[in-house]
Amino acid sequence: MAALVFGAGTALWYADALPFQFPLFLLAAGGSALTSLPLLLGPLRIPDPRRFAWLQLSLDVVLVTAIVATSGGPRSLFTFVYVLLVMEGSFLLSRVGGMVVAGLSSLLYIGLVLGKTILPLVDLMEPTETTALEILTVFVNAGVLMISAIVAGSLAERYQLARRDLEVQQRHLSDVQAFRDLIFESVGTGLIGVDPEHRVTAFNRAAEAITGVAAAQALGQPWASIFGGAVDLEAVRAAVAGGGQSQRHEIQLRRRDGRVVPVGISFWLLKSGEGGAAGVIGVCQDLSSIKQMEERVRQADRLATVGRLSANIAHEIRNPLASVSGAIEVLARELPPDTTRSRLVEIVLRESERLNRLISDFLEYARPAPLTLVDVDAAKVLDEVLLLLEHRPLPAGVKVIREYGKSLWIRADPQQLRQALWNLCINAVQSMPDGGELRVGGRRRQEAREAPALSIWVTDSGQGISEKDLPHIFEPFYSTKAEGSGLGLALVYRIVQDHGGDVDVRSWPGTGTTFTLSLPAIEGQG
Repeated sequence: MAALVFGAGTALWYADALPFQFPLFLLAAGGSALTSLPLLLGPLRIPDPRRFAWLQLSLDVVLVTAIVATSGGPRSLFTFVYVLLVMEGSFLLSRVGGMVVAGLSSLLYIGLVLGKTILPLVDLMEPTETTALEILTVFVNAGVLMISAIVAGSLAERYQLARRDLEVQQRHLSDVQAFRDLIFESVGTGLIGVDPEHRVTAFNRAAEAITGVAAAQALGQPWASIFGGAVDLEAVRAAVAGGGQSQRHEIQLRRRDGRVVPVGISFWLLKSGEGGAAGVIGVCQDLSSIKQMEERVRQADRLATVGRLSANIAHEIRNPLASVSGAIEVLARELPPDTTRSRLVEIVLRESERLNRLISDFLEYARPAPLTLVDVDAAKVLDEVLLLLEHRPLPAGVKVIREYGKSLWIRADPQQLRQALWNLCINAVQSMPDGGELRVGGRRRQEAREAPALSIWVTDSGQGISEKDLPHIFEPFYSTKAEGSGLGLALVYRIVQDHGGDVDVRSWPGTGTTFTLSLPAIEGQG
């Protein structure tokens, strides 16, 4: 405002149309500019903004009066500045502030007009008689100022009300946006928004975990660069155009780390605020755990079938085998002594005994004795197994590392648990003929809203299990070792299943294998 007044006065001075003393006018305009300078330098930290506004407006009214006085008094061209002050007061201090500024401005203006007759202001104006027109002008200006205050105050109050409503709406919108973002990011299913040009517009944390691609990298990228061309998005858009759901697509997603993940994806129509189609949103899920569960169910069914059939066959073989062994022994006693014949009889009897032990082991697997469940400290069972293991001949360079605490309480059959852990440790040692590390550990874990469980792991740094053999290692008589019976891991699987647990296998050929047993733990004990 000071710059506007100063510019107008300077223009009149250059045009030689200035009816007043320019230096005094320049002084008044400069004072007004100086009072506004702190506000132009940037935001100020004012303890009481309302009191500061009253002070600033009062000072502005005095300075504007000085400008009017130095620019001709009643004939001044700058009396309109009072109106600007009234509007400023209305918007800063509501209607009351506008009325106060209007009243103060009117009083000072009236005093200014009457003062040229009664008390000239330091010779700024020639002492003259006040005319009726000037008096009328004074009261008209005062009325205009009061009307301006009323109108501007009403507008200011409406503006303040609208601004408060807008702030409330913005806060509400911000809360809704934050809540929506929280839901979008927290949901456990991958959500991917795709626009009509097949570019990714939204990508939540679950989608990042499934695809292995960060959201910052995925946004704006073509759909095919992340998911490949297994899904025809044009066909999907046509399918969901009516507002329904597309059929479920199952694809093999190759992540950027080289791992292939089975992913199920369904699509829904994504609408804009006006109701038009804005693209589609894909809902994707990592099917790895589901596929593993399905494979375990199939494996359990297969093992159950094989077990029943093999148990019957083993029972039928065992009786004739006992007859054959007995007959050989009788013949050996009745025939004359012969070195070659005696050696052959010894081989037959030894192999018959080995076959009988194998059948006995398998019958123990197929027809197990009932469980005798007691509270068992699995840490002590692990100590016993590892002590026995360390006192038998081991390949050179095998190092046994214990990774469990003092107590790991579970409810189990101690004999069968010991058998399962022994089988795993023996297999681990046999897979490291050139030495390595055998790590045996355990810890208690409890997920939210789940019963406590005990994890026991046996890890070796041996040859590992090939991807081809991995799905079959728990099948009876399936062995990758030349002299293996194929019953060790099958017995482990059956024992853990009987205890209501689960077995997880992670193997990397050439690096090693980890077997993890998950068994129910005892409530309230570590």
